[in-house]
Amino acid sequence: MPFHAQHQQLLQAAAPPGTPGSHRAMHPPLDSIEQLDAFVAQEPSNVIHLLPAIASFLESACVTNADACGLVWAALRPLIAELVASGAAAADPATAAASAAARSTAPARPSSPVCEAIPRVTVNVHGEEWHDDYAWLNDRENPKVLEYIDAENKYATQQLAATRPLQKLLYNEFVSRLDEGQESARVVLADGWAYYSKKIPGQEYSVHCRVNSSGVEDAYLDENVLANSAEYADASYFRVGFLKHSRDGSMVAFGVDSSGNERYTVTFMVVDSKAMLPDRIHGAYEHLEFSSDGSCVYYTVLDDCERAYQFKRHILGTDVALDPVLYHELDEMFYLSLTTSSSGDYILLNSSAQITSETRFVSAHDSDGAGILRMLIPRREGISYTCDNHGSWFYILTNENAKNNWLYRVPVPTTLPEPPASWEALLALRETVIEHRDFVLIEDVQLREHHLVVFERSNCLQNVRIVDMRVPGFTAYHYISFSEVVFSLLPGSLDEEVADLTKISQFHTTTLRFTYTSFVQPKQVIDYDMDARTMTIVHEERVGGASGSGAGVQYDQTAYASRRLFATGVDGTAVPISIVYRRDLLGLNMSPPAVNPVLLHSYGAYGSPANPVFSTSRLSLLDRGFIYAIAHIRGGADMGNGWYEEGKLAKKPNTFLDFCAVAEYLIKERYTEPSKLAIYGRSAGGLLIGAVVTMRPDLFAAALTEVPFVDVINTMFDATIPWTAFEYEEWGNPNDREIYNVMKSYCPYTNINGEQLARNEYPHLLVVGGMNDPRVAFFEPLKWVAKMRGERRKARQRLAAEAAAGGTHDGASLPAPGLERLLLLRIDDAGHGGNSGQYSYLEDLAFEYAFLIAALGAPAKPLLPLGMVMPALIDTAASAVLSQTAVGQGGAAGAEAARGQIMMAQGSWTLGRASVWQDAALTPPRSGPSDDSAHDGIAHPATRGKTRSSRRHRVRRSVDYKHSSTDADEDGGFNDSDDSDDLSRDEHPAGQRRSDHRKRRTKEEEDKSEYRGKTKNGRGQSRVFQWLHNWF
Repeated sequence: MPFHAQHQQLLQAAAPPGTPGSHRAMHPPLDSIEQLDAFVAQEPSNVIHLLPAIASFLESACVTNADACGLVWAALRPLIAELVASGAAAADPATAAASAAARSTAPARPSSPVCEAIPRVTVNVHGEEWHDDYAWLNDRENPKVLEYIDAENKYATQQLAATRPLQKLLYNEFVSRLDEGQESARVVLADGWAYYSKKIPGQEYSVHCRVNSSGVEDAYLDENVLANSAEYADASYFRVGFLKHSRDGSMVAFGVDSSGNERYTVTFMVVDSKAMLPDRIHGAYEHLEFSSDGSCVYYTVLDDCERAYQFKRHILGTDVALDPVLYHELDEMFYLSLTTSSSGDYILLNSSAQITSETRFVSAHDSDGAGILRMLIPRREGISYTCDNHGSWFYILTNENAKNNWLYRVPVPTTLPEPPASWEALLALRETVIEHRDFVLIEDVQLREHHLVVFERSNCLQNVRIVDMRVPGFTAYHYISFSEVVFSLLPGSLDEEVADLTKISQFHTTTLRFTYTSFVQPKQVIDYDMDARTMTIVHEERVGGASGSGAGVQYDQTAYASRRLFATGVDGTAVPISIVYRRDLLGLNMSPPAVNPVLLHSYGAYGSPANPVFSTSRLSLLDRGFIYAIAHIRGGADMGNGWYEEGKLAKKPNTFLDFCAVAEYLIKERYTEPSKLAIYGRSAGGLLIGAVVTMRPDLFAAALTEVPFVDVINTMFDATIPWTAFEYEEWGNPNDREIYNVMKSYCPYTNINGEQLARNEYPHLLVVGGMNDPRVAFFEPLKWVAKMRGERRKARQRLAAEAAAGGTHDGASLPAPGLERLLLLRIDDAGHGGNSGQYSYLEDLAFEYAFLIAALGAPAKPLLPLGMVMPALIDTAASAVLSQTAVGQGGAAGAEAARGQIMMAQGSWTLGRASVWQDAALTPPRSGPSDDSAHDGIAHPATRGKTRSSRRHRVRRSVDYKHSSTDADEDGGFNDSDDSDDLSRDEHPAGQRRSDHRKRRTKEEEDKSEYRGKTKNGRGQSRVFQWLHNWF
């Protein structure tokens, strides 16, 4: 059962809302032994959730009853002795060897899944024979395909079952940092209400609200109620993809995706009455706009290839089936997108291919169905543009005859006394607003009544130019300054609803709203007064205990640092790198210097920059000594459009070479080493991961990729697959011989090296796909993993046969059965973005992080620096412990939760204090021979029947399983014993270690002084307190 599904059951029996800690019910109460037995029997690693409460209970019992101290010691002494003995035995070489020998005779565990290779040979347009023995996996209706997916999901769960406690610990950390009552920034509409969305603790989805000037809140749409409604209760997926408001706030339209394929069912609701209109639009895409008076909407629909190809108008109260098609895009390389101009006067329809586009417009005030859709400037090959409106002008951002974008304006044709006879005549009237600059990319523009806002990017840095349009010639402007070097800006708000509302409400103001974030700065929504040049933070992401109901670990921004580095590519190009790390855990600052585990991420396609943003979940890696790095490689537009052009089509290999150059730089400069370097990418970034793993497997120890585009040649030859024609301008058309040869050089599916796989030269691999993904089909990662398994088996058999026949190959160089590198696949019943619920997403992330931590041998427990435990929380916990409140009575839940926040610390003693994989208990058992020479994994847990392809929706109807984790052991003052964490000491600079040692001596002296002044019973209690602290 998924983690938070277990706790949905617990929540139903928990204390009423408002009871401290009630929504974080992690386990049954301690006075319900039968329930506790069932809880642990269901999943033994659930003991992790019990430890804080047990510690709290035992300490409280000792405080209130001195006689209990002896009972506690008598009960726990045998357990401690046994655990100490087992640990010593594991460390003894002779005992370890005997244990390994015993394991080698144990029954063989199931081998990795075997996928049948069905020969399929075709001759392509270049006259070459093309072999694709796993093409049959494309058929999602084939029962054997579903059986194979199920087998892979089970196998992945089995191989990482030994990390189940770590997954739970990570999940707890993630949830503990959530601001579960988070609210978005607020936007006031013309009706006087302030609109926003918020989270409800324990619920997966958002609640959309508004509040009036009297402070009365109205929750007009609860996504959780909608998800549990009869229509969606049994859906395999649920996501409200968009929520649009009419300009007067009286009506909302929201689209629900119930499968993950990004086809939305649109429902209309009257906000005041909450009445749902009978109008329902099926198969719509995410772009929908209201007319100015809210009486009709404009929307796009998808074709069978998931391409938005028709533009329609729906008048509310009429039959949807009769909605007229205002435009039909016939060219399969073009798709439609839709927006409203900043002024609110026009609906803008953009028809775009990768490098070519055109825009049509219709008045937003023509809501009676008489509005005419007009062409602005027709498409011209290689020229793309977008436009916005201000008064009688259209402002056009374009790449016409330029490396980077530039901005000009033309009159709105319908406002001229004599409309131009042609688009050429219209262009003859254009005026340059901002000229082209070789090293400055204009990413976006926004218009206000008196200001033009220009979002720029130069040398991997973002800037915002504010132009005062009241001054003729666009010469009066200023830039907003920012203090950090590594940061990101987003126009508007990350909350799409709030961003849309902001666009509606702020045109006639001097306010610019944008989102600012960095690797170390939580996301801030800022209102900038463009005349006064002042900033107001209207919303800030809250981390952990900042809200008073969180983890008990206050996020300390000063504990972390970011840097901008530059690697040198193979052709001499300087490739930017952004890194973030925890200051006290950076190995380069230690004495002697040490290397850090590193997670290197990038994307490198479509001109999309890889932006450094804050992540609460990422702190779980940084607190384990990880460095997180982004490679700003060619193929993205991190350095402008020229940077993008150098990483596409025939120049695509530059993307992969840049990434390898960054990895080599991090290794050369001693930030890390190959055995500590993991890489991550998704979608087109998954192609990056697959390509570099094939090109330079020696550089990486682990690779994580989600929804990877890896079967490049087969996909690009198949025009029936969604988006294929559109993708020709990004990757090229393989019917072109030059492009075909380039694709063959990097396609991951084509270049699998079975011998390298057999020799353990590939890194550990975790591959994740989505069964309903409309962008990267489920069969791409499926075929890739199936082929890797097949090629590895064939190579092992061949190499072993050569060795047996006295050939040149040394069979001893092959890894022993059961010691092959991990090769895992999970196919979720989800779309391109994975699971949509905030808790189910975190559960998936815990699985992935556990894989990375285990594969790199990183610490299982986070290392907490001094000063990160909130004093207020300590006071609360101490008060709870000393309150003499018996467990099971009112308020006990709060006492247990508060004490647990301290005693849980950074994890459970059951995880050990070092690497998961370094624990002797996780040494992989040897197994008997199999088709894959046994297993691909390091750990070989017992077979379990739970699959990842089961529906995830019921998981979303669950509670938060938040249980706070602060470290009471690592530098937190609770553990001053001689056996404190060696890893913690090793990862601090020598001076810091000496300082900590002085602090420990000082505390020992204080404890002795306090001890001498106590009664005999008091001293006994003190011993038990200290022992409990050290143990738990």
